[in-house]
Amino acid sequence: MPTMVRGKAPRRVALLMESAVAPRRRMLAGVARYIHEHEPWRIYLKPFDVEKSLPEWVRHWKGDGIIAAIWNPQAEALTEFGIPMVDLVGLIRRPDVPLVHTNDRSVGQLGAEHLLERGFKHFGFVEYPDRFWSVDRRRGFADVLRARGAECAVYGIPWPAAGWGGPVTWEKQQRAMVEWIRSLSKPVGIMTTTDLMGQQFLEACQRADVVVPEQVAVIGADNDEEICGLCFPPLSTVIINDHQRGYEAAAVLDRLMAGHAPPPGPVFVEPSGVIARASTDIMAIDDEPVVAALRFMRDHACDGIGVDDVVARLPMSRSVLERRFRKAVGRSVNNEIVRLRLNRAVELLSGTELTLKAIAHKAGFGTTTYMGVVFRQRLGRTPGSYRHGDAGRRGGGLGGTTLAQLRRSRNV
Repeated sequence: MPTMVRGKAPRRVALLMESAVAPRRRMLAGVARYIHEHEPWRIYLKPFDVEKSLPEWVRHWKGDGIIAAIWNPQAEALTEFGIPMVDLVGLIRRPDVPLVHTNDRSVGQLGAEHLLERGFKHFGFVEYPDRFWSVDRRRGFADVLRARGAECAVYGIPWPAAGWGGPVTWEKQQRAMVEWIRSLSKPVGIMTTTDLMGQQFLEACQRADVVVPEQVAVIGADNDEEICGLCFPPLSTVIINDHQRGYEAAAVLDRLMAGHAPPPGPVFVEPSGVIARASTDIMAIDDEPVVAALRFMRDHACDGIGVDDVVARLPMSRSVLERRFRKAVGRSVNNEIVRLRLNRAVELLSGTELTLKAIAHKAGFGTTTYMGVVFRQRLGRTPGSYRHGDAGRRGGGLGGTTLAQLRRSRNV
């Protein structure tokens, strides 16, 4: 912990942000890191109901600075009290209130590059058209595609304002989204402006009876791990560096409280990269029988199926399927079944406390011995060492490192 200078009272700083959502908690962690590296602050944290009666409490609060991540239009009134303030969401557009924000164009660019790497020719973006940061993500996405001679279909849904929600609104939005999904040329790569929107979009894909990722690959943004894990299949995402955003906001506020001028423009924080999960774990495929085979395998790989079970679902011989499958996917049918089982085992090792025997059964390996052989062949480690090793630091489950290892594995 930093030490206080004798005789110098610590700054009193209000943090106005909803701590129940993952990005805001990461911002708080970034603020905390700055404080630990510098002088301590006396923190007033308003984690709940931050939108209510903002000017009233500021009028009676004798503080030195504010960091705000709020959407309430009353936030503009906070500037009337002459307290140095940093805005994290872009609601207050005043030159004396610095904005510290994600570089949203870079977020969209990373999403586009991720889908282009997977060979897609058709693309779409789902945005909040009345939010500048969402529009900027779409613009960055479209800029990359335009440079590659590709276009982007755009679908907008309204920002969930106060009183929004409920089953009626949800059903209406889902029906409209299903129609848009069905209208798209496939296979198609889609980016949603947030992970939460990605979860809604994947639900619509299930209703539209399209296969993810074989027909529609989806990537979101935020790396909200709980939301991404809730999705089926787990959602790939652009990592927003909210921790650094909180750190930079604290640094800017510290300078303001010391009497320095605000920065000449917004302070932008670059995203950290992409975590690839199952929702984009594919190369673009337009061979319908192969897509049907992949759909069957994705649904039943952990049920003990073999290549003959897949062939029985299709109007073609085993040799024809193997040839077309290897051409489209780059792997044999059996290798894909094993790969899907391995992905499931990795998910269970990273996210549950199930025994190795239970995991071998649930992932379709049957025995821990066979699962161990596959792990050593494909990942160079045992299931036990994977669970107790560094899986969590890679994002866990179907994180990018694991999938990269699986892609490099020998086709059999």
